[in-house]
Amino acid sequence: MDKRRLLGTDLDVSVICYGPMRAPQTQDDPAVAQHQRALRAAIDRGVNFIHSSYEYGVRWLMTPVLRDHPRRHDLLHVIKAPVPDWDDGGFDPAKLEAHIDAALRELCTDRIALVQWMWRCRPHEDPPRLTLLAGIRDAVAESFERLRDKGKVAHMGCFPYFPQSAEAALDIPGNRALIAYYNPIEMEMLPVIQAAAARGQGFLAIRPLFEGVLTSRYADQAALPAGHRLAKPKYAAHFDHRARLATLLPEAAQDMTRFAIRFPLMLDSCASVIVGLNSETQVHELCDHVQGVQPDDVTVARVKQLFDEMTQPKG
Repeated sequence: MDKRRLLGTDLDVSVICYGPMRAPQTQDDPAVAQHQRALRAAIDRGVNFIHSSYEYGVRWLMTPVLRDHPRRHDLLHVIKAPVPDWDDGGFDPAKLEAHIDAALRELCTDRIALVQWMWRCRPHEDPPRLTLLAGIRDAVAESFERLRDKGKVAHMGCFPYFPQSAEAALDIPGNRALIAYYNPIEMEMLPVIQAAAARGQGFLAIRPLFEGVLTSRYADQAALPAGHRLAKPKYAAHFDHRARLATLLPEAAQDMTRFAIRFPLMLDSCASVIVGLNSETQVHELCDHVQGVQPDDVTVARVKQLFDEMTQPKG
């Protein structure tokens, strides 16, 4: 498994980051064993980067695999920590540390390599988020410094939701990385990703397959089985974007899954792609696809031009 250094850190991470976003939340789900086999298979393939969140409600499934795996001490964990959460109103250092302590226990590790810090508020818009951040920024930085001194965390990254919030988050002292949705259909963060790289701050991509739209399984909505979640009207424009992408790039037309999972890694500053891995078959398919990806500014620019054309207001 190829590895890359996450800019601004000492972390050499696998270019695929295991995500359990769609793992079962209850022990009686028949898919539990399948997902545990997928996690073992990912680690055996050389995936050393593991993403998780208490919000997913699935760490209980991961715990026995991580506790017993002979490579568990080589794993690097990135966890979500939304503090403040939607209705908290302010930043609470004790709540942040409680999330860290729970993750350390449940993931059977001595240190969280990267905390995906998030700040939430209502309304979920940039202006109030920026105001909130300005008031808590120093307290957040001081809290992470204390947690590093305690040996509980190594680095802080940020999932800022929106570009303006992302720009502001780059200035948080100690923030080492930007974590954001990024794929050929969601490229609004690209200027901030590039700004982060210029400052020596790294990037991790989430949602590379755009909820399944950017895969080889279904070329358009007409190919979907009845009642499929992607058949909703809100996905029509995304399938149109997918079709334009396949017309633009032969490699996307040939195998959309392969192209989409490799696309974020065409950015030199993207260290890893966080993706849900739900079966051993998917683990091996995606791990095979991401080997040997090289920076490709030309392809990124062509896809960005299409993104701009598809998202600009129609006049």
